[in-house]
Amino acid sequence: MRFAARLFLTFSILTTYYLLLTTAAYADGEFETNYNITYQVEPAGPTNVTQAILLKNKTVNYYADKFELKIGSTKVENVKALDSVGPLEVDVKFERNITTITVKFNQRVIGIDKELPWTLSYTSNELTTKSGQIWEVSIPRIASIADIGTYDVKVQVPATFGPIAFAVPGPKTSHKDITVQEFTFDKSQLSQTGIALSFGEKQIFTFILDYYLENNNLTPRLSQITLPPDNNYQRVILEKINPPPQNVIVDRDGNFQAQYKLPPKQQLDVEVSGAVEVRSFPTRNIYQPLTEEEKNLYTQPQRYWETDNGFIRDKASELKTADKIYEFVTNFLSYSQERLSREDITRKGAASAIITPGDSVCMEFTDLFIAIARAAGIPTREVQGYAYTQNERLRPLSLALTSGDILHAWPEYWDDNSGWIQIDPTWGSTSGGLDYFKKLDFNHITFIQRGTSSTEPYPAGAYKRQEDQGKKSVFVSFSEEVPRVFENIELAISTPDKIIAGIPLKVRTKVENLGNASIFGTTLEISSENLTATHPTALDLGILPPNSSRVTDFGFQAGHLLTRTQGKLTLTAADERVEKTVEIIPIYYLFVTPNFVLGLSLSAGIIILGFLLYIRFHTPKVKNPQI
Repeated sequence: MRFAARLFLTFSILTTYYLLLTTAAYADGEFETNYNITYQVEPAGPTNVTQAILLKNKTVNYYADKFELKIGSTKVENVKALDSVGPLEVDVKFERNITTITVKFNQRVIGIDKELPWTLSYTSNELTTKSGQIWEVSIPRIASIADIGTYDVKVQVPATFGPIAFAVPGPKTSHKDITVQEFTFDKSQLSQTGIALSFGEKQIFTFILDYYLENNNLTPRLSQITLPPDNNYQRVILEKINPPPQNVIVDRDGNFQAQYKLPPKQQLDVEVSGAVEVRSFPTRNIYQPLTEEEKNLYTQPQRYWETDNGFIRDKASELKTADKIYEFVTNFLSYSQERLSREDITRKGAASAIITPGDSVCMEFTDLFIAIARAAGIPTREVQGYAYTQNERLRPLSLALTSGDILHAWPEYWDDNSGWIQIDPTWGSTSGGLDYFKKLDFNHITFIQRGTSSTEPYPAGAYKRQEDQGKKSVFVSFSEEVPRVFENIELAISTPDKIIAGIPLKVRTKVENLGNASIFGTTLEISSENLTATHPTALDLGILPPNSSRVTDFGFQAGHLLTRTQGKLTLTAADERVEKTVEIIPIYYLFVTPNFVLGLSLSAGIIILGFLLYIRFHTPKVKNPQI
């Protein structure tokens, strides 16, 4: 008797959007499924998904009569299915945060090479989102392609979304008309990554950050707070720092440190407000190339970055490159939503993360990437900051500085051509394989960068009174436009009005940034007339943050030893210029000036008087001889 078996084809989508997973209900090669999928995005954001599916039987004895689709962490609407006969019976259930769609076929696919074309359609409100000025379309990768023949995807978005900022992967074809932008992809592109499309040029946020400083000592103390810095991804406009700091310095990691001198037993509240313009990939390189010493510094072990761990060393030797390390971390670690419910989310570090990979949050994803990359000789550091998310299940935040402010952590690695490149293995893991390596997004704001230390400095949100630990101190919102940027450099030269020829002269200069945005790529230069420089006369200012000042000493010497004349110093930076004229006095004036003559006369008088006194009191007396 001929054997016949019934087979349920189960296609599970267990990632955050619509990630196809084929269960092992049958042997590979028994059925082939071909997909032609269209994602049609409406102007308001809902996405209509139409899957034209062709099921092909590759066996004699098996047939399929049902189809099951599981959609994790979301609900779908308007679910319909039909074949050439008519509508198919559809059952939709939502249990334990998973939507299960079961479709019963009208006809069985019996016989080798027999085919069943049918269509499944539904609507999703999570595939397309708008954040501020940016529209994002996110379609995760195919988890299994063993029994998929063709997998062609078409994404249609309204032309009103604006210009495309990036597409990962690059589409096979793209087309735009007056109403629609269309992009196509195929199986070869989607086996390793999902589809990420962003529309818009930049994201703009405004922020208000509250800081608290306290000096409990009996002596004055210099304290500092860390401001959001400029980097390759963001430009910061500081509209107000109240009260103003004494100075803003740039530390070795590129952080902006606002300095305050606190008297004994004094408390200080500081409010910082401004805006930040964010790009999804490096649009500039404001950093100087790393020296060999700095590269070595950023590959050293630190607390939480245990590069000497055996497992970490082995993985570094095996993986070698940043992209391979990113791929390993996103697949090896699993994000723990349960851990977020704990009162204290303790940072575990890389070595502990590999012991309990299923109990990870953003700190473990970041620390493990950094540890392996450093062990592989790749300069790497940590970024902490604000990350905007509409769905924390898909793009979670888990850096709990206090109960009031929840931030995010992600790593960055050094590239000799592009500088520091930010990536997010946490979101790469939780969003169903979306690529956060080749691009980031428009929603990450850097508060601090840590590389020379794994624990300092502290970001905004960490400076609070003990009784205010549960209150928010970080406030971020979208903005439609960047505040007006103004530059205001002030230069000053400090030197005596009169100088002596031939005697070295120290010229002190000061440059201040009184504007609201950082200045970088500017050289401070000093030139002279009738003066000879004894030290270099140009200095690369690097990054000059708002409210910062830089004091630099230059060396000069006048060569006109016997001629009274004038010298002129000219200091320039950017488009600013300041001059100072000094009087050059010949060196022989040292011997003819009234002070010199008076001093010489006094010295001579003292010498003569001393000589006379010596003669008077030390001349031997002659005694008269006795007669």
